[in-house]
Amino acid sequence: MTHAGFTEVILNPAASGGRGARLRPRVEAWLAKHRVPYSLVETRAPRQAGALARAAVAKGVERILVVGGDGTIHEVANGLLDPAIPWPPPPLAVVPVGTGNDFFRMVGASMGVDRALEVLIAGTVGLFDVGRARFGGGERYFVNLMGVGVDVEVLGRMESFKWLEGLPRYLAALVAALASYRPETIRVLLEDPPEEVQARILLAAVTVGPSVGGGFLLSPQASPRDGLLDLFFVPTLGAGKLVRYIPKVIRGTHQGLPELRMRTFARGRLARADGDPFFFELDGERMPQMVRELEIEVVPARLPVVLPVGKP
Repeated sequence: MTHAGFTEVILNPAASGGRGARLRPRVEAWLAKHRVPYSLVETRAPRQAGALARAAVAKGVERILVVGGDGTIHEVANGLLDPAIPWPPPPLAVVPVGTGNDFFRMVGASMGVDRALEVLIAGTVGLFDVGRARFGGGERYFVNLMGVGVDVEVLGRMESFKWLEGLPRYLAALVAALASYRPETIRVLLEDPPEEVQARILLAAVTVGPSVGGGFLLSPQASPRDGLLDLFFVPTLGAGKLVRYIPKVIRGTHQGLPELRMRTFARGRLARADGDPFFFELDGERMPQMVRELEIEVVPARLPVVLPVGKP
């Protein structure tokens, strides 16, 4: 069991349509009631959360609490895993305030705000795997998802469905994105173990954990503590199969469907078969630059996370 120690709270006020800002008084009241020493900073611009995480490490904090969604967690994790930061960095705790909250599902705490906060003072520290994507001389970590294909288009449609949350919002954006999506032929070369997968795709997703999009169980057996990444590779499908398969993927009962290719691996490369550049996303955030190739690998047991007691 841990003692919370001094905690830096990194809060995204814009998360979930402003819910992050509305939760600030509740989070601060809980921390004060339980006598958790803390300071709180709010993000004001994209990518700022990573800089705030690095500044928190420099202050010597013992915990970092993220009040935000998967995108904010992605930024904080990249700040903590910066090569200039001594390892291990302060462990990460989460109050889920995003659209999908798929990273928080891996943590395994209760979704309620108070129950999520309880992990700060009644939890244990475990180490999660992360993925690393290298491209064009740069690199970034992802805590759950790297995606290519229609998933990138879905992100551009999410703002049109602000009144929905979680899985319903993702499904509505998916339907809208499918109407204009133009499939690309993608080649994935897995190096460990060796295998090549190539097709005109609907989606190619690499995950650390089991779910994306607020609950799509792409890889139900995936774990952030198994030292592997999971590939979910879907070629273009007709409308009839999509209608039949999507409920199965949501429930995680799609194993055995011949068109859906699922593999575990440690390292691999992904590119368009014609060599043209393409967009990709990490943890629900479309990366701004197009790339010609992605090198992807797992970095085992890299990110310290505060977990509920008894979490395997």
